[in-house]
Amino acid sequence: MANKTIAQALIKAQQFEDEDKFEQAYECYKYAHEIDKNDTDVLQKLAVAAQTLNYNDDAINYWNLFMALKPEDPISYNQLLDLYFHDNKYEYYMTRAKLKTLEQRIAQATDDYKKAINNTTDEKEIITARYLLAQSYEIINKPMQAIDEYLKILDHDHNENVYLSLANLYYTEDKPAAINVLQQAINHYPQSVAIKEFLCQLYLATGNCEQAEKYAVSVFNKIKALLMQEKNDEAYELLQTLTDKDKQDISYPALMAEYYYNKGEDENTLKYIEMFEKLNPDSPLPSQMRALVYEKQNNDYEAHYNWGKYYIKKNNHELALDEYLNAYNTNPKDTRAIKDLINLYSVLNDNFACAEFCEKLVAIETDDIATLKRLVKFYEEQGYEDKVMEYLFALSEINTKDYDTFLKLGKHAENSRRIDEAIDYYQKYLKFAPNSDEKEEIKKKVDLLASGEMVDEQGFLDKLLGLFSKK
Repeated sequence: MANKTIAQALIKAQQFEDEDKFEQAYECYKYAHEIDKNDTDVLQKLAVAAQTLNYNDDAINYWNLFMALKPEDPISYNQLLDLYFHDNKYEYYMTRAKLKTLEQRIAQATDDYKKAINNTTDEKEIITARYLLAQSYEIINKPMQAIDEYLKILDHDHNENVYLSLANLYYTEDKPAAINVLQQAINHYPQSVAIKEFLCQLYLATGNCEQAEKYAVSVFNKIKALLMQEKNDEAYELLQTLTDKDKQDISYPALMAEYYYNKGEDENTLKYIEMFEKLNPDSPLPSQMRALVYEKQNNDYEAHYNWGKYYIKKNNHELALDEYLNAYNTNPKDTRAIKDLINLYSVLNDNFACAEFCEKLVAIETDDIATLKRLVKFYEEQGYEDKVMEYLFALSEINTKDYDTFLKLGKHAENSRRIDEAIDYYQKYLKFAPNSDEKEEIKKKVDLLASGEMVDEQGFLDKLLGLFSKK
């Protein structure tokens, strides 16, 4: 019924506009808007009608309502720019900055936020502009400028979100500064869960377990703080209070692993580490925890190997390489470190080291077709015919009907003047290959090689080259 009424009001408004009765049309649009305040089509028509009648304050109000409902549509921004241009430079520059942000021109938006600040004396307006300016600096990775703006805001307004944003900027590079900011914040917002939890995380990260326990709100952070202090019995009591839903949280198996590590129960520790890793496979924490367990057990290979995995997930290739090499030297027969070294050398573009460990791998896992093919490709690129033949032959032993491998063996044997071998490999190719133009060409080549004609031609060419070289 409402949609029908709106439609009727819009038809009536259009009729009034056709008769140049814009005031009556405007009233019809207002009526339609009252029926459904979230209808952006009606809002747009209403805002345009207000502009037509030079009711600029009304138009500004309606375009702002439209923007709130449809922030991704640039039409409201452009119309507001026209409306603000002469009478409100602050709102003009704020709107232009928001439009540039919408268009992903954020670096340019920062200039407009600065101009907005310079065109007002109203403290609330300045704070709003500074906050958006600081956020823009964060987006374009200018943290120091963002910090400056947040600090300027705090000189006038102790805003909780500003404290949190500022602490977040300090978090990576200067945790003590982040703690200092949040300690100021807690004086103004003593009951803020967000500030307490952030403080707890910072104290956990810096090893101040007592303070972490003081500010912990979530049960998981409380347990973590207790375990870091080795208050195992208190931590276990809290672990026992967790609901089945709590135990589905990713933190649960990590905390259980830490509890059993403190208790010296390695089997249970490793069990919960595995559970945690399944839930969070990209986290470096499981590898770190395993490494610590194996170090305690004096299991050098597993300790080095897991430290290697830890550093890979931390994107520290240099330290990962050291740990994997230590693991390999401890047990050269364990292929896990060898495979990870192959992958790491590939990332580092060290093709010779990669090939070296590929050879070590196929010496142990002789049927690794993918690695054998990788070695064939590498030695083809380097021009080492003997190595190419060696690994092609290994491939042919694994799959005795792989005609592509026999074809390559034939070509490389022919290039090396091992004619009898070339004929043998080509015949095996012909036995298994499907019919094709290439197969017909190989048949002809085998006949020529068998007759000795191709060999004689090649020999004559060699004699000619030798003759020219003597001259």
